[in-house]
Amino acid sequence: MEEFGAVIGMGKSAVSRIENGVNGTTDQTIRSICREFGVKETWLRTGEGEMFEQTRASVLDRLSTEYDLSREQRSVIEAFLDLDPQERDVILKYVHNVFDRSAESAAQSTAIPDKEAQRIAESDEFKALREKNEPPESESCTTAG
Repeated sequence: MEEFGAVIGMGKSAVSRIENGVNGTTDQTIRSICREFGVKETWLRTGEGEMFEQTRASVLDRLSTEYDLSREQRSVIEAFLDLDPQERDVILKYVHNVFDRSAESAAQSTAIPDKEAQRIAESDEFKALREKNEPPESESCTTAG
């Protein structure tokens, strides 16, 4: 109670009188509470709506906690948000290009060239493996009509 009062510039006894209904709150006191604690004035006066202001810092704090962001990761997000919309678009275009090139590179490195695939298909080892895994004629799915 004493700490709360000190933050908004009131003594312990003044806070106690407000709590006990002896004194009402002044507009100045309400504004001080809102300013110091990030509380929305409408909520404080009527109980309606959200209790706290959704400031950039409070949103980033919540995201940092929810996604377990490191200080560096949070700084990157903040720096991105500090950019104007055109600069953000440039960054996004760059990131998309990096991902596209990475995907193309991965596809090229795992693809077998046509000549190599043909050589494998014609090899004796591949033919033997294929014959070994084919079902015998008696297990054929075709029926005589």
